Amino acid sequence: MNLDRSEAANHICIAGLGGVGGYFGGMIALNITGNYKDKRDVSFIARGAHLEAVKKNGLVLKPWTGDPLTCYPNVATDKISDLPYLNLIIAAVKGYDLEELMKSLKEKITDETVIIPLLNGVGNEEKIRKASGRGIILPSCVYIASKIEEPGVVAMMGDMARIVSGPDLENPDYDKEEIIAFFKKMGIKFTWDENPQVPIWKKFIFIAPAALITAANNVTINGITADDELKKDFYGMMAEIRSIAEKKNIILPPDSEENSYKIALNIDKAAKTSFQLDLERGKKKTEIDTFGYSIVRMGKETGVATPVTEKILKTIKL
Repeated sequence: MNLDRSEAANHICIAGLGGVGGYFGGMIALNITGNYKDKRDVSFIARGAHLEAVKKNGLVLKPWTGDPLTCYPNVATDKISDLPYLNLIIAAVKGYDLEELMKSLKEKITDETVIIPLLNGVGNEEKIRKASGRGIILPSCVYIASKIEEPGVVAMMGDMARIVSGPDLENPDYDKEEIIAFFKKMGIKFTWDENPQVPIWKKFIFIAPAALITAANNVTINGITADDELKKDFYGMMAEIRSIAEKKNIILPPDSEENSYKIALNIDKAAKTSFQLDLERGKKKTEIDTFGYSIVRMGKETGVATPVTEKILKTIKL
């Protein structure tokens, strides 16, 4: 496969156009469809009012600094049948939609399709492989602060926007230089890590406890640090996650817990987690499996007790 612009049959799909997919999809569209010499095409999968606004006016991307940018895909749709065979898929949906998305895209995926999951949680590459049955799936995580400001508009809430990916162990011959060069041309910060599970789990050890504890106790992320019991739960959940990771032969840096606490201590005092906000808004679908039930399941699979996670889960009202 070749993602270079010299190849006319290069089809790139951004599946999920929220804060994450909207930013990276917008940057890709800006650099491809905005260049008449570029032969590749870009498709956005979205839905509802957001999709209709993008169809009508393009996707407006508001950077942290500078003027808004309008980005136009070749196709914006909620119908998978509208898509060609795909060379690159950026999967940026929530975890509860991942399996359904990949099953629906299955007929558009070949053995050479590169798939990059940019969503919360761990083990997403395994879920994709189970649902799609093929493709080069690069374990990945994303660091970004962005949101849908209104239909058709994605706004950055900071200057952090970076992807970390690593090798697909079932496709060891894949040439990483291709994807590194692609993101460089798109102006997107991208890091290749030969052991991607470490950054994936390093992010998880912070975001999962933060999500559950804020939602269960109606506090902000920073508020966790002001309460001794919540702080105890925060460290307790992190200890359970570390133990599970170690059983999976994933050795996290020794300062992962302390760095996570520092993030909570220094974050904007009004900042809430996306899971917490989803519960406050009464959303029927949430990431409670991603941040909670998955830890309990993995604990049982690896023989690690998860009493703190289970205690917090019992207090969350869905």
